[in-house]
Amino acid sequence: MKHLIFICLVMLFITNSIVFPQAIQRKRTREHAERVIQAANEKEEGQQAPPVTVLPAPKPAVMNVDVQMVLSGKDLKTFAEAKSNAVNRVIDGSPLWLYIKFNGKLGDYVFTTIDTEEPGKLKYLLYAEIGPQGDVTAPYQNLLQFSKEELAANELKISLAPGMFGRNSSISLFLTSTAALKPGVWNNELRLANAPGFPRSPDAHLAKYAITLNLSEGPAKYRKSSDEYDSIILRGTSDVTKMPVPGTFFSEPVKSQILAKLSAEGITPVKLYFSGDDWTVFTTGSFFTMKKSRKTFATYTYQKGANCLYGVAEVLQTYDSFNSKFGESTINLTNGLPATCSALNG
Repeated sequence: MKHLIFICLVMLFITNSIVFPQAIQRKRTREHAERVIQAANEKEEGQQAPPVTVLPAPKPAVMNVDVQMVLSGKDLKTFAEAKSNAVNRVIDGSPLWLYIKFNGKLGDYVFTTIDTEEPGKLKYLLYAEIGPQGDVTAPYQNLLQFSKEELAANELKISLAPGMFGRNSSISLFLTSTAALKPGVWNNELRLANAPGFPRSPDAHLAKYAITLNLSEGPAKYRKSSDEYDSIILRGTSDVTKMPVPGTFFSEPVKSQILAKLSAEGITPVKLYFSGDDWTVFTTGSFFTMKKSRKTFATYTYQKGANCLYGVAEVLQTYDSFNSKFGESTINLTNGLPATCSALNG
């Protein structure tokens, strides 16, 4: 009996000596596999889901208190001067300037978003509108786009009529809307907002300013200024003998489209450059017929026989709301403008 018990103990020892190490090995193998799978999942998640960029929200603002606007017929240096020379009524052809003052700085109130065409770049925006007083469904809208360096400003001065060369120095909002009016007296209001939603509630703006347009004989002078506006923002003058000034905007796809259009016209440019610093983004029409568009300009020089010439390409794109992006370019060329031969390569 003692021999049998001894044999059983020996067999149990041998069995445990085999089974326990195998169990430990299996456990270690399983834990290693789990660590490998976890590491692989973390790596994949890191590749597919980059860190989310937290965009700053605009500072809360009481309308016409934290942000104030005033219109003046004079080109003045400060908002305070403009407020002392404010106008609420204009006649056809009157010069008009918009002055904006912020309680703090511009950067506190802009709408910040990610540039979908340049990943990693932020865009800083405000929305300027004009429409009949009290009617939030029928505005014309211009998008104001700012660089990061401009966000420190606490005042803005913008030419509404007749326009002015330079980034954010003017917007077409007033002239475009006024040129379309019939003879009469029109009670409009200028609005400034920092949210893209439309239409907005009456108090969902940073500021509002009422303006009466006395156009009893029609807007003939403002219409002329509207026709000349693009030339003024490109050259600083309506004189087309002066070539547009180069800007900082550049788009390789748009450049290729312009070159293709010029080739179809039999024009081989000597040089081509963009004018302006960004797309000009604008919205026209009522709430039910709104159309959002953007445009930019490029200047090109070329030679035809012994003549040295230049032209301007207007590139227009309409927003496709179904696909949430701007559509194909429509390119309009103005050719045959005289240029000095030294300007062809200069």
